Amino acid sequence: MIIIFTARNNQGETFTITKMNVDRIRQEDKLFCKACLSPVIIKAGEIKIPHFAHEKSTKCAFASEGESQQHLLAKSQLMSWFCYQGIAVDLECYFPTITRQADIFVNHKSVIEFQCSSVPISELVRRTMDYLSLELDVYWILGQPIRKERGRIYLTAFQLAFIQSEPKLGYHFWHYSPEKEIFTLFYHLTFEKGRSFFASEMQFSLKENLNDWKRKIARIISRVAYVKRDRGLERQKICFYYAKFKKHGQFMKKLYNAGYYLHYLPKEVGVDLAEQFLVITPAIEWQFDLWDSFFNRLEKGDTFSEAYFFEKFRLVVTKVSTIWLPPDEYLKLGLAYIDYLVETGVVGVIPEKRYRMKREMVCIHEAVH
Repeated sequence: MIIIFTARNNQGETFTITKMNVDRIRQEDKLFCKACLSPVIIKAGEIKIPHFAHEKSTKCAFASEGESQQHLLAKSQLMSWFCYQGIAVDLECYFPTITRQADIFVNHKSVIEFQCSSVPISELVRRTMDYLSLELDVYWILGQPIRKERGRIYLTAFQLAFIQSEPKLGYHFWHYSPEKEIFTLFYHLTFEKGRSFFASEMQFSLKENLNDWKRKIARIISRVAYVKRDRGLERQKICFYYAKFKKHGQFMKKLYNAGYYLHYLPKEVGVDLAEQFLVITPAIEWQFDLWDSFFNRLEKGDTFSEAYFFEKFRLVVTKVSTIWLPPDEYLKLGLAYIDYLVETGVVGVIPEKRYRMKREMVCIHEAVH
């Protein structure tokens, strides 16, 4: 069934259906889908939210086919919230020049998309670029449940796509629960390991107005979180994980064929940094490839440029797909690794964004002998 909330009559007038205006809309002679212009009928009483449905089994690419009750409820709630504040809002606004239909269109300048289902991230990026081509502001709100355990949040690969970056909020994203009618801003995200993050949270009720929200956000203080790490213990856990669960995987085969033993890799290989979430490639895998193809070929006293290092770094990582982060955001991970090597005395900084090897990165058994 194809569900929509907005329709137009023969005169081009638009109607957004609610529980309050169903009887008034029933007085219209004919109603049509704004996107495909096919006839629609009113459905009220069969589900919790009144809506329109196409008269026939019409293929309408812009209607809410397959949308969950959660998605439909969220759109209805947000429309009501804006209306109560006297803010101009259109539900399911269709833009013919880009053949896109936005969930919510606010003040004739801002598109709000509420996303519950996992779809290809490339599609979210295409939608965003289409709206930006019309010089519209675009906001993505995540609707999927966020897993929380022991003071941490766990994000799936799809949920990572909603992360944005801003100087005061740091890495952050917005979430909305239509069941609770609560927005949550997860901000100051700090990567721990795997899919887990530490994050600050601020909740916003639909009983508050937009100005209340702005005042609360204005009180947030910029900060950089610090996560205490035991690098040695982390390495042991990584080695145990690969030995038990990935011993027949491509990475372990690569090590074996190259004559390396996982536990003996240089201690600088397998370091989880705060920016690790910006790439899909596990730390121990890209750091091994970087060492094997680059650092292992350098001797004490050799120099290299930051630009050349990034050339090598790009070859060994696959960056995460996100909607808003800049395409080169993942290079911050490469820079963080260089900073780590400087901190541990492997390389030294010299002028003009260059580095000098102060000591070689050697396998642990070689260092012992």
